Amino acid sequence: MLHLIGRGANGAGICGNVAVHANAAIAASLHDDQTLERSADRLTDLDFDETNVVQRNGVAELRRLSGDIADTSARGASEVRRLRVYAVKIDDDRQRTELITFADALQSALEQQQKMGLELDKFLAGLVYREMRDQAALPPDDPDATPSPRPFGPEAGPGTNPTTATAEARATATDFEAKFIDVRRDEANAADLSEAAVGGC
Repeated sequence: MLHLIGRGANGAGICGNVAVHANAAIAASLHDDQTLERSADRLTDLDFDETNVVQRNGVAELRRLSGDIADTSARGASEVRRLRVYAVKIDDDRQRTELITFADALQSALEQQQKMGLELDKFLAGLVYREMRDQAALPPDDPDATPSPRPFGPEAGPGTNPTTATAEARATATDFEAKFIDVRRDEANAADLSEAAVGGC
């Protein structure tokens, strides 16, 4: 299981710098895990075809979570790039290879998390489109009327597989669960390498 690396005897110089950036990248990936799990819970729990306070608050929370994922993934990727810079400065071939492989595993996890964040962005953009479309379809003399659920997203139309916003949310959450498997595999690979990659530099 991925966790922060403890500070050992080699905590000074290049080893200390590697440990700092490795822990920052690990923390970013772990934080993304929590944020994506929360996002999946909200996608599963909310009824996106109803317009009410709970739904509006839930969508606002999802927007915050989406921004958090984007920011954290970018920070984590930046830390991984710093690890690669330090890797080329390590003389020992085995140690250098271990650090690069460790960085590869973390980068893969962070990239998967970023893609999941983009999927969440796409879902939220579809909600905005749906709201604008449905408001435009209301009679001019009845602006507060609630339209019935309609096909979700700008691609809905003849020849497509129409779905409601709630169904699309559930599908996105299910897709997240499948992608979590790959993220956890990458994190497990990074965990297996973490102490060796940093401790012996």
